Amino acid sequence: MTADSRLDEYRKTAEELAAHVVQLIPSDLTPMADAPMDSHGVAPQNGVSAQPRPQDTARWEVRTYIALIARQDAAASAIDAVTRSLEQEGWTSSRVRETGGGRTVTDGFRRDDWYVEISWTRSERGAVERFDIFVVSPDTVRGDHNGLRS
Repeated sequence: MTADSRLDEYRKTAEELAAHVVQLIPSDLTPMADAPMDSHGVAPQNGVSAQPRPQDTARWEVRTYIALIARQDAAASAIDAVTRSLEQEGWTSSRVRETGGGRTVTDGFRRDDWYVEISWTRSERGAVERFDIFVVSPDTVRGDHNGLRS
């Protein structure tokens, strides 16, 4: 790793932040199973050459999802609890988008240069309510990290 790259630090922080958000969901809304986590570095192609360079921009991303219990408005209750907690911790929140005729809602949270996006589903008879968490680190440089997604 070059001295300027913070990817290792950002990986650790992003994974801890995703786990923290999961912990903010009231325990009566989640099953006992651990949430799978996809954690990876991202470095968009640099536009100058096909070869990655240590000074190329990079970031760390973590995705995880929670299958909530089958209860009316479980996801709405979860997002309310998470939003309250994150705002108390100094995060700002905003509605990012609604898709599927308003069935899926995405809320974004920002603090410093960190970004957390949570997509959740409104209750609909016979449908599982999901709670998807996406954490994005601030930008840094690639350094000597290989195998990053572009």
